[in-house]
Amino acid sequence: METVAESLYIVALHDAPSSLPADARITAETRYSRELERALGGPEQVAATLDAVLSLEGADVVTDADKALAGRWQKASVTARERALSQIGETEEAYFEVRVA
Repeated sequence: METVAESLYIVALHDAPSSLPADARITAETRYSRELERALGGPEQVAATLDAVLSLEGADVVTDADKALAGRWQKASVTARERALSQIGETEEAYFEVRVA
């Protein structure tokens, strides 16, 4: 199951407990998206930040601004994960995949 936020990016919850109902998975994906948007400034900024962070993979030169952006993404992602999964229960292995649409 995937949640599409404004068709700019896609969020999918992986490795959640198999007993997790579909509506709970969708709720978690939606909350994760909402928390990312709150932290980063909206759906456009989520997509742009993710795109910029992904472009750093394998880069020969990473600037301080790039490092700051990657840190901002990491912090937003961790906070969003914690908040999105807080009501689900055992989710140590669960993670959210975010892709630019």
